[in-house]
Amino acid sequence: MIRRNPKRRNARRDYLPPARPCQQFSTRFDQVALSVGQITFSPRLESSSLVWATGFAVMLIALQGLPAEWQRVLWYDREAVAAGEYWRILTGNLVHLGWMHLALNVGALLIGTWVFYPARNPIAWAIAQIVCSVVSSLGLFFFSPDIAWCVGMSGALHGLLMIGAIDWIRQGDRVGWLLLAIWTGKLAWEQLNGAMPFSTETVGSAVVTDAHLWGAVGGLLYVAVEHIYRRRVAVSVPG
Repeated sequence: MIRRNPKRRNARRDYLPPARPCQQFSTRFDQVALSVGQITFSPRLESSSLVWATGFAVMLIALQGLPAEWQRVLWYDREAVAAGEYWRILTGNLVHLGWMHLALNVGALLIGTWVFYPARNPIAWAIAQIVCSVVSSLGLFFFSPDIAWCVGMSGALHGLLMIGAIDWIRQGDRVGWLLLAIWTGKLAWEQLNGAMPFSTETVGSAVVTDAHLWGAVGGLLYVAVEHIYRRRVAVSVPG
């Protein structure tokens, strides 16, 4: 019997491309535009992220079409959560006050996915979405007791935007630092001065700025845990 030497397994590559010099906006967006022609449907491929995000957007639109009393069962409601209706911690991020509120969040979701999707596959993005949503609601429950109810995905979106900015920074793109400064500055403004101008009029109700803050915290927690996990996986795979 002839024994073949086992094939040597290469260490798993990091989930982000190696650091490069600062990329200009035109270069980065040309790269994203070229990837559009290579869209796939597998949840394990980064190029599928926009397709799956579009499917998620369709689900949000369907939820918005539910009767108002059904939607109310999904809202984040502090008293209901305290009474044991824990699903509201997640589902409160999936329903919106109205179609304009929904359109703003869905638009931000699709644009953000288109810009940042190369960093991870749809499964990882879905986990990030869940983490940001849950942390946003838990932050309201434990640290913002004056917030009786909240709906909308904007808290989770702020977390996803923080993740996207950090992805660019890890890729060696200095624009990521600018984006991180913009998101952080917006959060600081909202904590000191309240909602951004015209946002209340656009949404049709008072904006819960604390949801944005805790959603961003969820994004930072996700990045930290993901980084530790990826490093451990890379070390455990024999080189």
